[in-house]
Amino acid sequence: MSKKILKAKEITHPQYHTILPIDELTYKWDRVDNWIVYADSQGINYKKLFDSLKENGLQHPVMVRKLNDKYRKWQAGSRRIIWAKLNGYTHISAYVLSEQSQVDDIYSVQYDESYK
Repeated sequence: MSKKILKAKEITHPQYHTILPIDELTYKWDRVDNWIVYADSQGINYKKLFDSLKENGLQHPVMVRKLNDKYRKWQAGSRRIIWAKLNGYTHISAYVLSEQSQVDDIYSVQYDESYK
């Protein structure tokens, strides 16, 4: 199987950046079978973000941390990971972080309230 990589266009913190296989990530909704139906039933805001990803690609890497030999989404990225999976991507840009201060630093540069 060939790699299909969703690479971020803006990598503000290259010291934390890597490309991770999506199947090695865990996140809030990784066990939901039909995520679109679930999201609609729960009122989860995703359409604007999905439209932006389709039109513009991935702007910023997802944030993860490694726990028990597994990469876990940390504070931001579940919907972007889901979009990547739904669109056939096998790998995604990620920041691998170990401290909250690193997350805070990244948020100070790239957080976009409009996708919340």
